[in-house]
Amino acid sequence: MHSKIWKVMKRIFLIIGIISSLCACRQENRYLSEGEGALNLQVTVGEAVEVVSRASLGNEEIEALKNDCKVRIYEGNKLIRKYSSWSSVPEKIDLSAGTDYRVRVVAGDSVSASFDKKFYEGIETFSVLDGQTTSVKVNCNIVNTLVKVNFSEDMKAYLASGTVTVSVDATDGALDYSWSEKEQDSYVGYYMLPSGKEYLTCVFSATTKTGKKITQTDKIESAKASTLYTLNYELSSEEPERPTDEGGVFFSLKVDETPLYKQEEEIGIYRRPVIRVMSGDEEISTDSPWFLSLNSSVSPKVIMTGSSALKTASVAGTLLEKLGFSGAIDLFSSESVGALQQKGITLTFPEEAQGRQIVMDWGSSWNKLLKEETVYSLGYVLTDEQGKQCELDWQIVVSDMNAQAVEIPRFETWADRTVFYGEVIEGHTSEAGTVYSFQYRKKGEEAWSQNIPAVLSGQTIKSDVLKGLTPGTTYEYRILEDTKISNIVCEVTTEEASVLPNSGFENWSGDVPKLIYGSGETMFWDSGNHGSQKVSRNVTTPDATVRHSGNYSAKLSSIYASMLGIGQFAAGNIFIGQYLDTQMDGLTGHGVLGLGRPFASRPLALRGYIRYISGNVDKGGDKIANGTQDKGIIYVALTDGEGEEFNGTRWSFVIKTKESKFFDKNGANVVAYGDKIWEASTEGEGMHEFIIPFEYKSMERIPNRIMLVAAASQFGDYFQGSTGSVMWLDDLELIYEESKLPENLR
Repeated sequence: MHSKIWKVMKRIFLIIGIISSLCACRQENRYLSEGEGALNLQVTVGEAVEVVSRASLGNEEIEALKNDCKVRIYEGNKLIRKYSSWSSVPEKIDLSAGTDYRVRVVAGDSVSASFDKKFYEGIETFSVLDGQTTSVKVNCNIVNTLVKVNFSEDMKAYLASGTVTVSVDATDGALDYSWSEKEQDSYVGYYMLPSGKEYLTCVFSATTKTGKKITQTDKIESAKASTLYTLNYELSSEEPERPTDEGGVFFSLKVDETPLYKQEEEIGIYRRPVIRVMSGDEEISTDSPWFLSLNSSVSPKVIMTGSSALKTASVAGTLLEKLGFSGAIDLFSSESVGALQQKGITLTFPEEAQGRQIVMDWGSSWNKLLKEETVYSLGYVLTDEQGKQCELDWQIVVSDMNAQAVEIPRFETWADRTVFYGEVIEGHTSEAGTVYSFQYRKKGEEAWSQNIPAVLSGQTIKSDVLKGLTPGTTYEYRILEDTKISNIVCEVTTEEASVLPNSGFENWSGDVPKLIYGSGETMFWDSGNHGSQKVSRNVTTPDATVRHSGNYSAKLSSIYASMLGIGQFAAGNIFIGQYLDTQMDGLTGHGVLGLGRPFASRPLALRGYIRYISGNVDKGGDKIANGTQDKGIIYVALTDGEGEEFNGTRWSFVIKTKESKFFDKNGANVVAYGDKIWEASTEGEGMHEFIIPFEYKSMERIPNRIMLVAAASQFGDYFQGSTGSVMWLDDLELIYEESKLPENLR
């Protein structure tokens, strides 16, 4: 029973998932009033908690913690907000601007003493700035004082089984720890120490095998919360105190004190300055252009706020130029303040903000500029005394259009294609029968393309896939509503047509092992040469006799490497990545390979040139039989996610042949895959073109690494194949443009 009490304190981070699952229902949607800010509260559990027990949190305990999480917010010592569960905490909590706030989050049971009830608490102080949302993360850690008791095994010879008990008293509650000759249990008790009584009283009691009763009392002074005390009872090393038939004090107590988490120094939370735009009581989003109809009447107010005092602030843009200003205006300049006032624009510096805020009231100065369709720019740059900066580049669109071009989702734009996106402007409606289309051009060019048809679905407007674009090029696009052209021009940049370094295998260095990069260059390719170097052999070498272009190709030769009569089969191979280690299994060496290099483009296919000689299998097994023809293979893959780590570096996949751990093309991190197997020798003595298309599992995932593996013997990972198999590779090329593919692959 007691063994079930062991808990893994570090696993309390499971609370995070519980709390996070409730966040979706936390909403509070209203605009901030003047002099108000907002608090966005996040709760986590500290990850630096030491492991003090061995059982995971049960479902019932998790549910109890979820339901018991309570939040209290104080202004000074006054409680101003109270939430009985995390699900009742709004996503944003509106509070008056101020600096003397504190939030306390608790979960669990605060009982005096228990073997299974724990209590978690997190406290943070914060400030609320006028017009700004402040995010506060509360790290909850266990606050109990923990006690574990260990009994020395050599006490068995002197004490009667079932008689040894240690009672640990925390003034308001005590727990008994027992020990028997047959079985020693170690379990953890959780205490809440009363204020002013931060000590533990430990009473050891036992009976010797001769029937004598023994009692000893010890006191742990200045006991701390969030700390584990391990009480180690053992035989005394001093001879006079060794046990006797008469009994007596014969043991010693050693106490280990272990903090459960590291307390970090509290530091001020400084964030970048923020800029808000108000039009009356409505806050205007600056994440997208502000659309104003012709002849509109507005009176916008721009509120600039820092978490520390603002040191510099300036504004510029075509809107100011239209009002007669030139260049950037320094908002701290008295001359600028006067010039703005002459145009009906006022600047105020609220005293209560203590230099952290500037309010720029544009009054009615914009209205005379809203008489014709156009686009104005407005840019602000702020810097506070902490050196944190905020830049806002914003557009004001004057138009009677109902639609606008919008940013294209990242996954829609490849190296040679994209899909243009637009949307019906919020508050507008699309009239029946309206025809939408797009125009585009390379940035910097004058002429626009012909209209690209588009379709309205709900509020979203999309074109068909536009192919034939140039890789790594920025294009501009705009939307048309019937014949009316929008003033909003958006940009999109096609993916780079990234290449494989040293893909013609011209650069080599070293001797044994032979390296597939030049002296002073960075490794991209590697091979099994590192594994065969112990027998002074390379399985992959440069070859000038068979090549498609340049001076060399890469020659991959399968061999049987032996030394002192002992050997093993090694396939000729080359791969993108690095040979990491050789793990020995008796006299057999097993390779550890890190596959993949950073890569963010999405090619359509791999093109290359090959000559392949398929040898007769003489090192067969369960994968390929002796006497059959060997097979060569090339496979490529694009992967995403974190990959696998080995010695501090991350790879798409780490192969470990000793553990039979091989790449799986159906792995969760595989975005695209392609392969080609040669089951016979290629014709003649020259090289032949091959193309391997990438098959994408998802068109919406962006890779972060690329893999390529080529082997003269397909089952070389299993040490099976032919010592007569040879593969030559040259001029590998990634194809990005559909026009460069054969007709049957388009």
